Amino acid sequence: MNEKPLAIGSTLAAFLASLCCLGPLVLGGLGLGAASVATFAPLRPYFLAVSGVLLAAGFYSVYRKPKAAPSCAGENCAPESHSRRLAKPLLWLATLAVAALALFPSYGARLVSQPAVAGLVTGAGLETMELKINGMTCEACAEVVKRKLLETPGVAGAEVDFALGKARVKFAPAQTDAGKLVAAVNSTGYKASAPDARPK
Repeated sequence: MNEKPLAIGSTLAAFLASLCCLGPLVLGGLGLGAASVATFAPLRPYFLAVSGVLLAAGFYSVYRKPKAAPSCAGENCAPESHSRRLAKPLLWLATLAVAALALFPSYGARLVSQPAVAGLVTGAGLETMELKINGMTCEACAEVVKRKLLETPGVAGAEVDFALGKARVKFAPAQTDAGKLVAAVNSTGYKASAPDARPK
């Protein structure tokens, strides 16, 4: 069994598992939309399971699987192949990559820098609206949404709770409205909805 496809496959599966959080962060940082990445959230456990199985198969193949006897001609034996020598480092490198991707939701929020535009919107006429947001699964998701809201003209502040699936936004109604706030969240790949009632 070739260890290289196992290492690459496990890393790819872990990348797909983290795409629900990593996708909006990377694509949002590039200024691109992330309309479909939130759909990967329900598949995360399956991708992580595939990563684990592929890594286990790789470790078995490298460390436990009986190796064929080297072909020898007299007293001279053929040296171990180059790909075989690289199998262990490649497998451990893949393990580190899988761990980094699998744990991304726990540290990804620290990678999201917040814009400094929120303090520019001031005044007594600010209103507060609560948005319902579907698709967030971790703190990194919440930070991506918060950043996008704070980048929206007219927004003075935003707090996002991924566990409750809500965002509380303070904004100037003369500069923005519920539709623009919902559109800002939707552009990150998550789905927002605003209450029908007028914000208080």
